[in-house]
Amino acid sequence: MSIHAFHEEDEECEGGCTEACDALIEDGSEVGYLRLWRLRDETGADRLLVADGQSGDLESIAARVFDGAEYSDAFQEAIECPVGDLLILDRVFLSKPWRGFGLGPVFAAEAVRRLSGGCCAVAAEPGMAEWPENEDDVTDAYRATAKTKIAALWESIGFHAFQDGVQLLDTSMQEPIDLHWERRKDLEDLSAAFQAHRDGRPAPHTRQRPAVHIPLLSPAPEPAHAGDITDEPAPLTAAASLPDLQRSFATSGWSRSDRATAMNAAQQATHTTDLRLLAVQVKDVHFGLRDAWAGALTFPGRSFTLRPFRQDRTLLGPLADVWVYGSNLNGHYHGRSHAVGDGCQHSRPLNQHTERMTLAQLVDLDSFWSHSGPGCSFCHGWSGQRLTPLQHAHYLSVLADSHR
Repeated sequence: MSIHAFHEEDEECEGGCTEACDALIEDGSEVGYLRLWRLRDETGADRLLVADGQSGDLESIAARVFDGAEYSDAFQEAIECPVGDLLILDRVFLSKPWRGFGLGPVFAAEAVRRLSGGCCAVAAEPGMAEWPENEDDVTDAYRATAKTKIAALWESIGFHAFQDGVQLLDTSMQEPIDLHWERRKDLEDLSAAFQAHRDGRPAPHTRQRPAVHIPLLSPAPEPAHAGDITDEPAPLTAAASLPDLQRSFATSGWSRSDRATAMNAAQQATHTTDLRLLAVQVKDVHFGLRDAWAGALTFPGRSFTLRPFRQDRTLLGPLADVWVYGSNLNGHYHGRSHAVGDGCQHSRPLNQHTERMTLAQLVDLDSFWSHSGPGCSFCHGWSGQRLTPLQHAHYLSVLADSHR
């Protein structure tokens, strides 16, 4: 898909229009382009082989989506209705004068909306489309940071992490539609601000936009070496919550006001706080920040070794009172339970509808641990409120004893 900017017929350029303006009225000038591919279902061809025959980038995505000619089990669990074609967002390119305004997600959302009919999902693998002039600046850390920021761009139109860097957008969900309209509003706000600037008027009041900007020429800092000594708290502890949230700020384009709202709500949390009530305070911030906020205050069940506690409930001790959250812990609803926050590709927002119980109650909940129970294979179906120093010390001591 080609993206063009046109000269309005009734628009008068400063200093008067020229013949070049006539050409722009008729044909416009290319702003950029998008490249998408559609892998069709029920053609008799192996879609993985078809993708491999076209390009390595397409094969890399297809290898995570397909198991032979069929959709993989992981894909079928990630997508609500995994029947139909697969649309792949391969490349989004903007000319340099048009970069830095958050336009990439706007154009991508429009393309997906127009081309995804009959597709059960859209897949993308964030990567650098262009390299800095000095390629020596492109370290592994630089590439990782760029990919993280590009992934955040696609999250702003409904993509979610899937496997090994591949993201999926579920076309059956309402979220991509809602986000598409938000990106259109971003474009309207940007247009109004530009018109005001051109006319010498004060910029109109518009909402702060959550678009992420990708710096192409400033290398990311190198990560600490494995041997470096740090005072970073253990990831299961409450002490890690605020540092984790601050780290997520560093790789995002969330607005200053949204960050302040999230940090203020996080600072109010204690081990006895009902996080569902705090979640009300962050319900209006960017959805990616909502997930990061919930992820900072909780840990996914897959990060916690429950085996010794399920074998002997008396070992729980102070851990018995740890609050646990999930989308369907009791199995009352259709489908499986999923963690809250950013700990799983199936994670659910933390809100007043999230189920809550103590860890002791979860351990005793036989229906949750049955073979056909509601636990998610990726995140184990629940998130725990981060541990106090006493709880964490007890947890480590039980693990140490169980390994002897």
